[in-house]
Amino acid sequence: MREKIVLLYEDDNGKILCDVASRVLTAVSLSFGHSFVVSVKCCREEEIDDATLDVCMEANAILCTSDQMLCLDSLMSELYCNCRVRDLRYDHLIDNRSLMGKDKPLRAVIVQSLEADEAALLCAARQGFALATQENLPLHPVPPSGKLLEDWQRTLENAADVQVLAEEISLPDVIPSLIYAPQEAGVLLCPPYAGMVLTPALTALCGAPAMGYDRYLGDQCPLYAALCSHESVRGDEVNPFGLLRAVQALLRDELKLEMEADCVEAAMRNVLQAGWRSPDIAAAGLPQLGAGSMAELLCQQIEVAGEWVSNQ
Repeated sequence: MREKIVLLYEDDNGKILCDVASRVLTAVSLSFGHSFVVSVKCCREEEIDDATLDVCMEANAILCTSDQMLCLDSLMSELYCNCRVRDLRYDHLIDNRSLMGKDKPLRAVIVQSLEADEAALLCAARQGFALATQENLPLHPVPPSGKLLEDWQRTLENAADVQVLAEEISLPDVIPSLIYAPQEAGVLLCPPYAGMVLTPALTALCGAPAMGYDRYLGDQCPLYAALCSHESVRGDEVNPFGLLRAVQALLRDELKLEMEADCVEAAMRNVLQAGWRSPDIAAAGLPQLGAGSMAELLCQQIEVAGEWVSNQ
């Protein structure tokens, strides 16, 4: 399989993350017999330049090393992105770091319409129903008020999946219900304004934002953005797992490479469960690894999996 993937960064931290993602993608391509054309581009301005945009338009997927890149809004506009999916689940990879307690993992996926028009609402609704079906998660629409409510209700009817039971929850009730039973959050389907309130709140509650990522969808190729690490983290101490989880999702959702995506996920899980951590998520006494060394361990895991597959 020959696919074009673009990696975008704007600072030194992002450049290091691009190197990690590129190494992991190379390991996957060599181990499983694919040909990924990976382009790495630097974008430091608010408006994405024409040359970089041309490369992005020809790509199968785009990966940004931060959700706070200056060019992100410009790129989203050019790609006609009207829906954002933020996956805040990671408890299968690492001991829960939720601020709500060790035995209360946050199982939340936020699907947000980025615009108030019917096309954007329908895109978000379809994504919400599809995720709830695929992941066997409860679906909780967070209805708007005012003029948008009628469009919202019509959109849900058009996108409805009979296999998914949707239970509405009002915006004022979301946060208290999540604190009480975060493991039951499931897929939260939000219009633009509710999403603007819930997304930062739930990201803060998850306890390890750098383990998460955003997926932006629209009329062009999908755009992934790793959630930004803490501003004080610099150089090789940067957390690569948000971007690597985005790579895993890209392999599964866009390229339909289930086995390869499972391999990347297993590599991350094995490394984390062995106790290795980037400095921002390392507890006292646990070994710390820089991003480069973490990439080396992950690539070794992927290569072993590839050898096993080739011998079957």
